[in-house]
Amino acid sequence: MAPLKVAVAGVGSFTQRVLIPGLIACPETELVAVFGPTREKTERLAHERGIPRAFTDYERMLDEARPEAVVVATPNDMHAPMALAAIRRGMHVCCEKPLGLSVAEAEQMARAAQEARVRTAVNFTYRSTNPMRHVHRLLDDGRLGTLFHFSISFCQNVRAQPDIPLAYRMLRERGGGALMDIGVHMMDLLRWWFGDLAAVSGLTHTAIAERPAPDGGRGAVTADDVASFVVRLANGASGTVQVSQVAAGRQNYRRIELFGSKGSLVAEEDRSFGPEVRSAQAGDAGFTVEPLPADLDVSFDDFPRFHLTRLVRALRGDSDEWPTFEDGLAAQRAIAAVEESQQTGKWVELG
Repeated sequence: MAPLKVAVAGVGSFTQRVLIPGLIACPETELVAVFGPTREKTERLAHERGIPRAFTDYERMLDEARPEAVVVATPNDMHAPMALAAIRRGMHVCCEKPLGLSVAEAEQMARAAQEARVRTAVNFTYRSTNPMRHVHRLLDDGRLGTLFHFSISFCQNVRAQPDIPLAYRMLRERGGGALMDIGVHMMDLLRWWFGDLAAVSGLTHTAIAERPAPDGGRGAVTADDVASFVVRLANGASGTVQVSQVAAGRQNYRRIELFGSKGSLVAEEDRSFGPEVRSAQAGDAGFTVEPLPADLDVSFDDFPRFHLTRLVRALRGDSDEWPTFEDGLAAQRAIAAVEESQQTGKWVELG
């Protein structure tokens, strides 16, 4: 079968570190074009990576390069218009998370893809990481039994210093905020592991309300940098989730604790330690490290190829194991419900 012709929209750090190297390393892909807003940067990247064509006009790229699929990895406020432009042309789409700025946008994207009968994927990266797949394997093996409750922390220091300049990830009108950026990942993991979410109750907070602006003055931060919420699952279990991007000392820290009828599972990692998955059975006084199975062990250097191969296979229709726009919509509804709960002070039902 011929390789899938793919174009990439976006030239940010994650695109350069993971998406483009992964697509180049994937034998089932032909990377035909890249779009970026700045000509010099985009052309330099294309030259360095051997990408045949570079564009600063997105729709021109779609019309002239004629990819079969597009990876949309631009700022969040551009996800919907770019995905919809590709869908109108019958192209398959992988979109970064969150799917859109709002539930309405995400619904429009999912509906358009369904009507056009194109395949979709959402870049929920943690579904490809070793510890999260390891937890999924242990859950499938029945090690937890029936889930009783859970506790999740996801903390970063990317916005901990008040002199970090104002950027789109700090503006809610552009889809920024800790809830939209990293909270959405945790919503997706919960759905992947345990099924539908039933309701949420939570709070969001902006700890650093002003930052240096591009004009030299001060600009208002309009997106949260901390969020804490309770999630009730459709199966009745509940738990807490806290996300923060102003957590000094935490680089990309995750701690996930799951407690069930047969035992407990804990996954913990940061860039300076781990990842490590531990388990305990009912009656144990402590936890035992669960060695990573060899078939789940993907090295740091090989992660881009492994992850992008999974995405490409979903876009080719060779696999149904990757989250689609429908899954992205479900996660979008969950984070929107946390924002609604912040405003109303009440539980918000989902589904």
